[in-house]
Parts: sequence; C-alpha cells; structure tokens
Amino acid sequence: MLKSASKVTINTGNVLNLIDIKKKAGQNVTEELSESIKLTLSEWGNQKEKPVQNGINEESNPKTSQIHSDYMVVSTSTAPREAVLNITRPHDDVQNKMAEEERKNLKIGVKIFINEDSTSALTECLEKVFTALRTEFIENVILAYNPDLLYKEETLEDSNLKNTFTKASPISLGSNVGRLSSTEMEADSEADARKCEAILPGIKVLWAVLEDYVKEGRVHQLGVADVGGGCLRKLHAWARVKPAIAQINLASCCVVPPSLHAFCRANDVQLLTHADPPDLLSLAALKTITDAGVGCNNLDWCARYQVHIKCRGVLALKGYVCKATLGNAIEAK
Repeated sequence: MLKSASKVTINTGNVLNLIDIKKKAGQNVTEELSESIKLTLSEWGNQKEKPVQNGINEESNPKTSQIHSDYMVVSTSTAPREAVLNITRPHDDVQNKMAEEERKNLKIGVKIFINEDSTSALTECLEKVFTALRTEFIENVILAYNPDLLYKEETLEDSNLKNTFTKASPISLGSNVGRLSSTEMEADSEADARKCEAILPGIKVLWAVLEDYVKEGRVHQLGVADVGGGCLRKLHAWARVKPAIAQINLASCCVVPPSLHAFCRANDVQLLTHADPPDLLSLAALKTITDAGVGCNNLDWCARYQVHIKCRGVLALKGYVCKATLGNAIEAK
C-alpha cells in the first residue's frame, strides 16, 4: 500500500494533547511542526491492525472494518499517476474538543503555508482543513505565500535589514514612524517593491480562490502574511474581498514598516506579528528527515488551524494538515 503512494496528506490532529510536544514547550515553530509530523507517522505506523485499502481491512468483514478508516485511507488524487495516502493520527481528540462548545462560541483561525501559486493545491489544503475539523465555516484564513525563488535572495537582504532597524516591539512603534530616518524609509520602500514584484502575481492567483470561499460563506475573513505596505495597498485595491488581517515576521522586521503601519491604520486592517520562518515548509521537512528518518522529502503545503473559545480567549485545540512527498524511508515500511 505505501509503495503505491507518491504523496501523503498528514493530519496531526490536536497537538496540544501530545505529551512529547508538551515536554518541549520552548521549541520553535519548525520544531513543533516536524515533531508533530514525526509523531503522527510513528503512531500511524505502529498500529497493529492489518493494512487497510480504501478504509477496508482486507482480512476482515467490510461491514465491521469502518473503524479503521479514520487513520488508514488510500485515495487517488485528480493528478495523473499520483496516488495519495491520507494519514490521520489515531486516538485524536479534535472532534471531542469541538463538541465541548457550541460552534457559535468557537473561533477558528487557519494559516496556510504554500510556495506555489497552484489553485488546486490551495483548494485541496482548505478542503482537508474543513474535513479535519468537520466545520461548515472558518472565521479567518491567512495566506503565507513564499515562493522558493525568494529564499536565497532574502537570506542576505534580511540580514542587512536587521542591522538597519532598532530592536523594539513592532506594534508599539506606530508613534515612532516619524522618527525614522530617510535612509530607513528608503530601505523599507526598496525592499517592499522588490518583494512585491516577485510575490504579488502569485498572491492574486491564490487570493481569487480564497475569495470564492468567502462568497460561499465558508470563510469569513482573509489575511495575508509578510507583505510590505506597498504590496498590501496594491492587493487591497485589486481584491474584491479586502484583506482584514496583515501579519509581519518579528525575525525579519524589528520595526513595523511605516507604509504598512499607516495603511493598516487607515483601512481598518488588523496588524499582527508572528514568528513563522518564511521557509517553514523546507525547514520542517529537512528536520523531520534528520531527526526521525520518516522519509518526508518535502512539504508541498501546510495549514495550521487554531480553535479558540471566544468568551474566554482559550486555545482549545491546535493542529496541522500537510501534504508531503514520500521518501525511501517510509516507502520501505
């Protein structure tokens, strides 16, 4: 069964109930994602039941084997000659957690990490999240589009920009915008323009897909991560559904870019910070292989979902849904 699959979709389930992850409370985002994937594949692989094809145990009665379908399902995607294995961590408590509160009392936020402007990949990613949470709608979706071509270019640029700015809390620096020198303002504008030219066409392709979800009422708000003020302004002017959330990375920008701060304040866009590396998919896949040898050659896309209880602001559950390319290590099992 495994040898017939070239891709896997991995649903980690609620990572908040994973003891191994709780013990590593100080780990970064890359470590959390790679550890979640490793534990999911490990638990799935350690199941004592016989392999299941299309949710049916070949040596049992099909009528009584449905219990296996939650974590061993093989399906064929629409892509030619691509068999996809869907893996969900067994004994997960996502549905129990979702059932503890009425849906109206929950707020679901999803951040999608994707490196290509593939509408089919984005649609697949979102549908997997809806399936994992068994929900009819999601409050907000944030798009983190980071094409591979940017990685090498940004390595040096980010290092130079870090030396340009003063270390401080990004949100609190709104009143300090006027204190920035003309050199700092110019550096921000140039970096924004270069990155925008590279990513805006792809963002528009993906954004159109997200807009359809909003039109259907399945997603309520859209956001975008790691774009400058100029790029956000262009996206806002072009989009039918305007971005309501903008995220910036603290690791690469210690001060909120003046143009971004001003635009968000003027257009009622919520400005948030995050600590997700731009090359999260590549780093997590590499770390998974290095630490566990599970054969995850690369991650095609990944979605992180978080469910909060509105009235208390409590994080009820958190998990990842990813699509990965299989490597030799997992094929050999």
